[in-house]
Amino acid sequence: MDIKREDLPVTLQAFEIQNNNEIFIAEQVVNTQSDVDKFTLLYAGKIIKASKAISHNNNNNNHSATTVTKKRNPATGIIMIVIVLAVLALIIYGFSTGWIQHKFNLNI
Repeated sequence: MDIKREDLPVTLQAFEIQNNNEIFIAEQVVNTQSDVDKFTLLYAGKIIKASKAISHNNNNNNHSATTVTKKRNPATGIIMIVIVLAVLALIIYGFSTGWIQHKFNLNI
């Protein structure tokens, strides 16, 4: 993918097709053609979209900023809930059998 120098910086996004839907994989703001080449090599075989990077001008100073958001995997939350519930179940079981009181010499 070749980008004209005057078009830089550019936001590149990589997508994968599953069941006729585009699944977001990665996004990167690039400032040079070599960064574009690295991104396209890293995500070879994926759909890569390029768009002009949006710069936000602040009234106090003229810094350009871009926002990049990363999508979370919904399975991560489910895994964390399962781990917390398992630990909670072990604690309840330990107290109900007296094992925790015996190991830590608790008089409850």
